[in-house]
Amino acid sequence: MWPFPRKKLSDVPAPPFAEVKKRTKVLVIDDQPDSFPFDLMRREGYSVEHWPRVESIAPLEEGNYDIIILDIQGVAQHISPDDGLGVLELIKKANASQVVVAFSSHSFDLSRNRFWKLADDSLCKPVNVAMCKRLIDTLIETKRTPQHYWMTVSALLIRQGLSCRQIERVEDKVARALMKKNAGAVSQSLKKAAENAEVAVKVAGLGIKIAGLFGI
Repeated sequence: MWPFPRKKLSDVPAPPFAEVKKRTKVLVIDDQPDSFPFDLMRREGYSVEHWPRVESIAPLEEGNYDIIILDIQGVAQHISPDDGLGVLELIKKANASQVVVAFSSHSFDLSRNRFWKLADDSLCKPVNVAMCKRLIDTLIETKRTPQHYWMTVSALLIRQGLSCRQIERVEDKVARALMKKNAGAVSQSLKKAAENAEVAVKVAGLGIKIAGLFGI
């Protein structure tokens, strides 16, 4: 028997939306600098960075950005013959919880169906501030949550052979570490739960994401 009631991430008071918004890093990868209202979005309090093309895959795979708005063409031919789709596939393979928005003016092109299916959402050019704000706010509310990241953690640990009870124990440790504002304990608890070194790195990174939501 567990000597005390187990804690869940839902037991940890959720951070205010305004705080999560401030901590959310958005990256727009698009070869058309005028296609996104960068300055206006920054004035609205969003942290937005722009790459005219994919500069490096590593930061995208490692979760350095919370929301990636990715154009389908003209941004990654130097990396993949499938351009934006190739990059999206690499990102999702490395980090299934990474939020990626398909950004294109070709939303009705059936040949690009896989791009739309893999992405978490889509944004069709041309865009304005209201459209961008509405989409990003929705993604923050639905994807930038402890529960969203925990779903990926649980899936990784299940593949490692952990039982539901074992995962509940890990969640208890993570929740208690969050309540104590101990980010190191969050990542350490997840690392210890993973048997595989590669999985350990992934779940520890997700632990950092979860802790970051609370500003710790």
